[in-house]
Amino acid sequence: MKKVLLISPDTIAKKMTGPGIRYYNFALELSKRFDVTLYIPNSKTDLSLEGKKFNVIKGNKVELEANAYNSDSIIVQGIAFRLYPFLKKIKKPIVVDIYDPITLENLELRKFISINDRLTYHETDLDLILEQLSLGDYFICSSEKQKDYWVGMLAAINRVNPITYSDDIQMKKLIGVVPFGLDNRDPVKTKQVLKGVWPNINKDDKVIIWGGGIWNWFDPLTLIEAMNVICKKRKDVKLFFMGIGHPNMNCDTTVAEECIKKSKEYGLYNENIFFNDWVEYSERQNFLLEADLGVSTYFNNLETRFSFRTRILDYLWCNLPMVLTKGDYMSELVDNNELGLCHSEKDYDELASIIINMLDDKEIYKKSKQNINSVKEQFKWKNVVKPLEEFCENPYISNDRIKKVKLFYRPNGLIKYYLIRVKSKLKRLIKKILRFK
Repeated sequence: MKKVLLISPDTIAKKMTGPGIRYYNFALELSKRFDVTLYIPNSKTDLSLEGKKFNVIKGNKVELEANAYNSDSIIVQGIAFRLYPFLKKIKKPIVVDIYDPITLENLELRKFISINDRLTYHETDLDLILEQLSLGDYFICSSEKQKDYWVGMLAAINRVNPITYSDDIQMKKLIGVVPFGLDNRDPVKTKQVLKGVWPNINKDDKVIIWGGGIWNWFDPLTLIEAMNVICKKRKDVKLFFMGIGHPNMNCDTTVAEECIKKSKEYGLYNENIFFNDWVEYSERQNFLLEADLGVSTYFNNLETRFSFRTRILDYLWCNLPMVLTKGDYMSELVDNNELGLCHSEKDYDELASIIINMLDDKEIYKKSKQNINSVKEQFKWKNVVKPLEEFCENPYISNDRIKKVKLFYRPNGLIKYYLIRVKSKLKRLIKKILRFK
């Protein structure tokens, strides 16, 4: 049986974000066919991993390195090569997970800081990405549209070359599509959590739910404005944010804070708009199954174009009709398959009208639920991991890496990378101290 090592880029716990959820489910699926070890960066976890078919290393880097040299293939994402530098030297087939185009995401995330800091961050982010593209043997991304973006970057550093082209003219030996997935089993409600339970959410109210956190690259403020329009006409529509910031690390919550401020200005805070801390992974279906509509609003920009909104998969899982902003893969999926309705970015009047239409038009609503049920099978974890399973069954070091084809990338060194991150942590610490005072 082939040995597979998964290195999670984020905490695996009861409360976890997309990367942690992704690697936890990778471990569940791959362990059906392989001898899997999952490395998690946290030394302790409140998530029960007993009885799982995979091994777990909790934050022990020495054990991780030993396991890496004993594996047939290794799957990494994010800053793994920086955190675990032995991976750069190890002669093992490495899968690099690039499902999140971080450089595009961070263009939005850091738009509130100075342009000089933004340029420095971007340079280190880009160097990080190029390093990953130079060291991987096989890459996995989230969609065919995203694949085109990554093939362009791979071509720029000469990973698309006569050798990789000869191996596969469609580049399937170099890069595959492994999107975020949804649970194989149907959701089961275990308790009432919102209607008639949450203060000011009544049993007969219509609940709109925002899955996941309020990140700076989203546009929840347009949704707040739409709710202000809606609530002037009716009080039975409630908006529930399942999370605000990151449950395991400090993140810039500028947009989340603006949303709370704006909802208070409109008198909707804890009356029609509710902000939750974070929903545990195993409890999320209880919230989603009580909701009437899933929503996600964002800007129609470069980040959106190549994004894959992971928490929208939970809407599919729970057969929840949705309202999304136009411009990304998910909105095209919704439009093409009539899974809900889409609106133009920043148009809160249109958004308000569409939300009311979705909630009140029983025919459109019923049709959306039926259509969701017919398309969600393809996104179940057992199906989306198939390209990854194929690689792990027959892992290989890419031929162009074996023959040391010239790369158009030179590392800029680690000093700048770490300095900018230390600077960022100090700024956040000072900001917290000032708030406390």
